[in-house]
Amino acid sequence: MRSILTLLLVAFLLILTCGCSGSPPAQPTAVPTTATATPLPVITTILPSPPPVGTPSRTASVSDNTITIAKNTFKPANMTVKAGSTVRWVNTDDHPHNIGFTDKAFSTSTYLLGASQSFSQRFDHAGTYDYICLIHPSMQGTVRVEA
Repeated sequence: MRSILTLLLVAFLLILTCGCSGSPPAQPTAVPTTATATPLPVITTILPSPPPVGTPSRTASVSDNTITIAKNTFKPANMTVKAGSTVRWVNTDDHPHNIGFTDKAFSTSTYLLGASQSFSQRFDHAGTYDYICLIHPSMQGTVRVEA
């Protein structure tokens, strides 16, 4: 029994001395505090003010002579303008429309409008100008031009 106690005592002393004989833990390396950050240049850009939300931009010569295409209808379908006026058609549908004039007085008598596209037509001479959507023939309208 004495030999077991002696053996345990020697093992304890070995464990104790082995744990203490290691090198001390490494000291953390100090980060230099004298370094200075290079400031980034300040870029100032002055942007123009955006137009008010909900106010569509319009061509000055068109005035209020805009026909909106919405839900397969012309709004307004019929319009009266003075000679020399310009009328604009704006397609707000998500599918195309093909506007055609029954009077072939214009150099181009049909206009294919994709979604969000528009076109304008100037009316220089008095008269009645009927138009339709060639894709949706139930869509019809008239521009009356007064002298």
